Amino acid sequence: MPSGAHSADVILRDVGGRENVARLTHCFVRLRFRLRDPAAADMDALRAHPLVAFIVWQADELHVAPRRDLFQLFGALRDALGDTAIP
Repeated sequence: MPSGAHSADVILRDVGGRENVARLTHCFVRLRFRLRDPAAADMDALRAHPLVAFIVWQADELHVAPRRDLFQLFGALRDALGDTAIP
């Protein structure tokens, strides 16, 4: 099962790319993406990713629940995004 930076790159691609992420946060079990263009996200690809347990829209955020390594994945995404999407 992929993890770390590779999974972050794939998930980032599937949410519509770096430029589509307006904000990234997390709770205890989910990554929370605020997207500039929600239609740009490839929901089927996200669902098919072996590290993703489920995805759900809540309010105006896309929540992605990884099966494991939430904090490692968040760190890799934060590194890939830089300061542009971190509150």
